[in-house]
Amino acid sequence: MPLPGTSSDASRPPTTSLDDAPVTPFHRRLVAVAMGGPFCDGYLLGVMGVALSLITPALKLDTLWSGLIAASVLVGVFLGGAIFGPITDRVGRHLMYVLNLAAFAVLSAAQFFVTEAWQLLVLRLLIGIAIGADYPIASALTTELVPRRMRGPALSGLVVAWWVGYGLSYWVGWALLNVGDDSWRWMLASGAIPAVIFFFMRTGIPESPRWLASRGRVEEAREVVRRHLGRDVSAEELLSEGQDQRGGSGLGNLLEVFRRGYAVPVVFCSLFWICQVAPAFAVRSFQPQMLESFGVTGTIGASALITTIAVVGTAIGLLVVNWMGRRPLLISSFLCVTVSLVALIVLPSHLAILIVALFAAFQFFEAAGSGLQFVYPSELFPTDLRATGVGIATAMSRVGSASSTFLLPMATTDLGVRGTLAVGALITLIGLLVSVFMAPETKHLGLVEASSRA
Repeated sequence: MPLPGTSSDASRPPTTSLDDAPVTPFHRRLVAVAMGGPFCDGYLLGVMGVALSLITPALKLDTLWSGLIAASVLVGVFLGGAIFGPITDRVGRHLMYVLNLAAFAVLSAAQFFVTEAWQLLVLRLLIGIAIGADYPIASALTTELVPRRMRGPALSGLVVAWWVGYGLSYWVGWALLNVGDDSWRWMLASGAIPAVIFFFMRTGIPESPRWLASRGRVEEAREVVRRHLGRDVSAEELLSEGQDQRGGSGLGNLLEVFRRGYAVPVVFCSLFWICQVAPAFAVRSFQPQMLESFGVTGTIGASALITTIAVVGTAIGLLVVNWMGRRPLLISSFLCVTVSLVALIVLPSHLAILIVALFAAFQFFEAAGSGLQFVYPSELFPTDLRATGVGIATAMSRVGSASSTFLLPMATTDLGVRGTLAVGALITLIGLLVSVFMAPETKHLGLVEASSRA
């Protein structure tokens, strides 16, 4: 009688598909490693918020240079998403997955040695490009390797990791304040530590079998499935990945997305993402000042509390994305965010607790729906265009966040805080309408089926 795991087991036919594969330790490790990119993203963005006030006198920055350095990362994220999404679809997920973390580490460490404002500007721009590149890279590889029931929570978990990294950067910055005159250098360079750790963790992650199949490398794809997902998982559905492959390659995929009929997913993903991040990024950037305008004291402590509540919101979104479904979560989050902003506009401002509670509600519900920024773009585009679609949506979202952050100080001067919040409420209302009329439900669909509904 053959022993288990010998020839009779090896010849047993596969019994489950990639979408319905059982969750294994490999899947859990994959998600944990994928979270490293967004964690570093949040950390590298957040640490500048602590360091900038120290950098300004050290490098003798004027208002223009301070603004340019602060905005350079957002410009870089736009470029990184637009350029490296298509490149990732061309050269593969694994190579870019590893090189991206190497860029995080090298560029973070290089900030320690800057002596001129232009040097820091260039490094922050390059860091932004690496951050923008990581969005399509991490989300594409995660989407293509995890089973259907894990896909929504796994992609939402990338946003949770971003918030954890963002929050931790403030604690690290606070801890390094007393290092000396060069404390800002240590703050900026500290981003190299998590980047190096996750770099080595990512080297053991295989190439996406779906991407391999989409490039005609079906036998390599089957070997990845056998080695990492098990012999009970069928690789036959990979054959369909290559059937619809067309001519897009590299930056040519930007046009291929529209030529192949994916304009509606591009518009939907870009619009809802813009409507989420435009008001949220602006409010987060100037939250202490806005709270102060409402008469709230202890604005730094209040902002820290509100940020903590936002992290809880992302975790709640992760837990309910499969239970509620994508469409109800998106619609309800936009509705609650809009109500919170309208309440801030019309209710009396002399009750500090009420004001803080409404700001916290705004951040909580926006964060709860923010996980869909990774989920929807990753599900609605086919394998050979997935990173391109995510990259386009990422780039468009940064246009919204950069514009709103740049315009908010002028808007508060001309319109007042309530008038500015009214503009934010209008943007979230547009997001609500876009969601009602355009958001599909994909929680029960396999990846090929979800991406074939363009």
